[in-house]
Amino acid sequence: MRGAEDRIKAKGASVVFIGNGAPFMAKAFQEDYAIGMPVYTDPQRVLYKLAEFVKGGAIWKALKNTPRALAKGFLQGRTQGDAFQLGGVFVLSAKGEVLYRYASDAAGDHPSIDAILAALG
Repeated sequence: MRGAEDRIKAKGASVVFIGNGAPFMAKAFQEDYAIGMPVYTDPQRVLYKLAEFVKGGAIWKALKNTPRALAKGFLQGRTQGDAFQLGGVFVLSAKGEVLYRYASDAAGDHPSIDAILAALG
């Protein structure tokens, strides 16, 4: 994430994480992964529902994504929050306009950093 974070900041943008666990989980996530960006939590998943992010998703796709993640050194840690709630990425303008939206359809489904950077202009 560090390289991606630097590339995003070079575009003059900020990164914010929003999870769905308890507040202490957000703090632990920030500390465990040495994230220097804000980490918030939405335990009732209000934002997830407004964003129309799905729960569950394509199990077969998640299983297909597993070897790729393992090959890159990513291991499943202790799940915190709703393990079945999928997330996504938004790129917003300074005025709050949605410039880019990506909704994951399975665990391990993420947009490319190039797509995010392209949305930033």
